[in-house]
Amino acid sequence: MMLAALIQKADRLAEITQKVGFTLWQLQVLEHSTAQYFVLVTQARKGMGAAEGTALVKTAQSKTFGKTVSELGKAGLLKPEIQQRFGSLLKERNWLVHNSRASSRSAVHSDLAMQKLFVRLDSIAEESDALLKELGALAEMHVIQHGVSEQEIAERTNRLLQEWQTSDAR
Repeated sequence: MMLAALIQKADRLAEITQKVGFTLWQLQVLEHSTAQYFVLVTQARKGMGAAEGTALVKTAQSKTFGKTVSELGKAGLLKPEIQQRFGSLLKERNWLVHNSRASSRSAVHSDLAMQKLFVRLDSIAEESDALLKELGALAEMHVIQHGVSEQEIAERTNRLLQEWQTSDAR
């Protein structure tokens, strides 16, 4: 095989792994936020404190994403349309984690196969982001209904963003 062909395959593999990695990160953000939302709407109570809340979130994060989504659905905390979208995304997530390498091997050798894979990966990442926004809106509505003002939410959000921007990388 010519060196140019080997370099092309290596470059293609680098692009694929970068796209897979980004998609997994998007899913992880959603999984983390879903666990936080679960705790917020099912277990959190006023005045419980950050330490207890953090412990509850850690426990929720130890469950599988599918289990958390299922529990939210059983509790009636997600609209049927959102529950269905989570179910579809969960299937795509499981494909990505468990089968994507085997079912997409041709993407290293074929531009068409790589583009088909990228369309699927982009769809997963975009839906993760869209569901994250849905959860954010639901969480905001929940805390407003429990006495937190929109102004307080904005102030706390700004403080948290400032802390993130000024903190050392972890």
